[in-house]
Amino acid sequence: MMDYIYFILLLAILEVDHVFSYNYSLTAAIAGYKGSSQIDEFRQALKKQTSNDDYCQVEFLQLDYDQADGTAVFNSLEKARSTLNNDSVAVVLGPYIDVFTSMAYVITKQAHLMTEKSESSEASSRSLPILPDSGSLSDAVAKIIADMMKWENIAFLSQNDFSPVPKLSRRNVKVWPIRLPQSIRSENDKELMLTLTNLRSAQKTRLVLHSMDSSVVKFVIKAAEKLLLLHNSLSWFITYLDFADVASIMNRTADIYGLQLLDRTSISSSDSEDDLRNAVLSDTVALLRHFLHQKYDCSSEPLQNTNMKSGDVLEFVENLPYGKSIPYIGANSQYVWTNTSDNTGKMRTQYSFGIMGFNGTTTKIGNCTFAGKDITILDTKRMPSPDNSLKKVLAGQMFTVITRVEPPFVMKAGRGQYYGFSVDVLNEIAKLMNFDYKIKELDSFTGNRSDAKADWDTLIKQLIVGNASMAIGSLAVKSSREEQISFSFTIISSTISMLSKRPVTSPVLFQFLWPFSWQLWVVIIAFYVVAGGALWVMSRYDVTQNDSEQQFNLKESIWYSANLFLGGGTEYSPQTTSMRTMVAFFWFCTLVITAAYTANLAAYLTLQQQDTRIKTLDKLSKQMTVKYGLERNSDLMYFFKNSSIEPYERMWATIKLEESIRLVPDRETGVRMVKNGVNGSDFNFLDLAVINEYASLQQCDMQSFDQNFKETKFSMGFPNGAPYKDDINRAILTLKERGSLDDLKKKWWDIPSTNECKDYVRPEDMKKPTAELDLDNMLGVFIVLLACVSLSVMIEISKRVMMLINGRKKGLTSQQS
Repeated sequence: MMDYIYFILLLAILEVDHVFSYNYSLTAAIAGYKGSSQIDEFRQALKKQTSNDDYCQVEFLQLDYDQADGTAVFNSLEKARSTLNNDSVAVVLGPYIDVFTSMAYVITKQAHLMTEKSESSEASSRSLPILPDSGSLSDAVAKIIADMMKWENIAFLSQNDFSPVPKLSRRNVKVWPIRLPQSIRSENDKELMLTLTNLRSAQKTRLVLHSMDSSVVKFVIKAAEKLLLLHNSLSWFITYLDFADVASIMNRTADIYGLQLLDRTSISSSDSEDDLRNAVLSDTVALLRHFLHQKYDCSSEPLQNTNMKSGDVLEFVENLPYGKSIPYIGANSQYVWTNTSDNTGKMRTQYSFGIMGFNGTTTKIGNCTFAGKDITILDTKRMPSPDNSLKKVLAGQMFTVITRVEPPFVMKAGRGQYYGFSVDVLNEIAKLMNFDYKIKELDSFTGNRSDAKADWDTLIKQLIVGNASMAIGSLAVKSSREEQISFSFTIISSTISMLSKRPVTSPVLFQFLWPFSWQLWVVIIAFYVVAGGALWVMSRYDVTQNDSEQQFNLKESIWYSANLFLGGGTEYSPQTTSMRTMVAFFWFCTLVITAAYTANLAAYLTLQQQDTRIKTLDKLSKQMTVKYGLERNSDLMYFFKNSSIEPYERMWATIKLEESIRLVPDRETGVRMVKNGVNGSDFNFLDLAVINEYASLQQCDMQSFDQNFKETKFSMGFPNGAPYKDDINRAILTLKERGSLDDLKKKWWDIPSTNECKDYVRPEDMKKPTAELDLDNMLGVFIVLLACVSLSVMIEISKRVMMLINGRKKGLTSQQS
């Protein structure tokens, strides 16, 4: 019985001993700012790596640095020093924090594993960087850019680490340093957009982005994409050590190069976007477990709990890679540390990373190997040449286009729809190049304004600050604007024209009567009647008519007179000398009247078709009947104001005399004054020909006369340094070669049909020396003819009716008799 009880007790003791087993342990203190400690993340990473049959354990302590005030800082230092004075704490993890993690004040025994890249860490042989040290990475970046990529002039973007700049300069690379904002929280950060906008204006084509912060790199790349700085004419080099993570957010872009330290096949997917940071955490925990496994046999339970001491990690490091220690190979390559060249600290060595390229697909183009203090760059392949055809170079890009509504360049329909000549040109370019765009009216940026010059100045500022990628509309190319923005090739050009009222053609039905006055027409009719009556009177005393078929009775005399007057022929002719004398002089008078009528009619019709309006500036400046004016504060106004050449100087003097009338506030007012006149006088409006011609085509009562001076070119506007400007110019040249631009010009500046402006003198008629007569001019002749025919028919009908009535009367009389 006692043996059984003893056996049970022994089993219980063995079970208790199994539950409370002994382990090899490594205690790591995790340093960090208060509220940003990574202890939970380290524990999660450890949980994923620890096995149940492993007798090696890693424990974490949290050391918060509270910088709220002086007392908090002092208490943080006191706690850290008391914790790290314990030899059972073997290692410190976390970033370098001035004083708090200083090797001279706090970490006096332990190795400090730098889990974040620090640019200001204290030089110490006990500080072990997990990521490549700043000096090694700077040397590699300088060597890749200068020797492998052959870049000679670069813009270097960084928040606070410019260590590669001197090394690049020593390799004869001209560097333009650009400091990024210290806090970048999104791609829409105002300071970031302003920095990149200034970078674009500098027109640098080789750009280096130096940062170990994944979010900063991605925000900068996305902001650059919005500003179209990922154009194929630019090249980027990104020093972030997980290039694949950056390439994942890119579409078809410029040539972008970078470094790939992280072996993505060795990490599992996570919810975090920063895979490099997760890999650093995972490798750090794996290194701690590797230290334990190298020092102890973790598969066998120790006789008692055993802790790694504060100097054990440094001893392991000193034996790498040629001593007894075996280096650890993790997601960020192999971990071996050696002394720096000045023996003041440690640097990673015996590792390598890939040199990557991206221009639509990611390609490994080289390899960089760190062996001791030597850096070897090996070229493997070049990236494939991108497709820079018009259909591909800007395909899929989104442009923000700013404009100002002004017919016929840009007009607005309902629901934010825009149309007009400039919009049509933009549509054609977008179809040709497969990009998208959204139009923003100036009012959506600045509020409604009426001053055209101020509007364009504001619009140009929107381009400069990066609120838009392109400007369209009646954007004139000027030297003052050329200093601020860039212009495309000329879309359309225009000189100055004069808009005047078009004369109305008022048809007169009896216009053929106008060559003679009504008194002369009365005399001619009287002359005709008198001549016919005289023939009748004289024929009564003509004995030759006795028993002759030719009888000049009253009817025949009048008819003979009409034949002579109208130049017709007659069967009869007078026989007596007196009658022939009178007829001869009647012929002479008829000849004179006919000749005078023909000449006057031709002269009248010629004068009627002659355009007597003022069509030139010279004639306009020499008269005071027709008033003229131009838009206030326009380029044309300043042209006249500053000109010392005739007739411009004289015209400006006249304009100043009646400034309130002649300097109109806007173009709409000028067109309205041409239409309605000013104080009973005609008004001519001077403006760009494209504006005046469009106004004249919309309203038939106006016409534009080109003056062929002060040529103005209209183009699309871009921010200075916009890399896509040359591509847009290629598209514009293509449209010109195809004739598409000419077709669009005809669409918006075509001559209206005759039916639309039939009541006004047409421009094509004005160009002819003599104009043909139309129906309206001679309609009265046909009315008279119709009236005479109608009268003849009525006379004949009346005659027949009278004959019928007389016949019936004779019949009744004969019956009665």
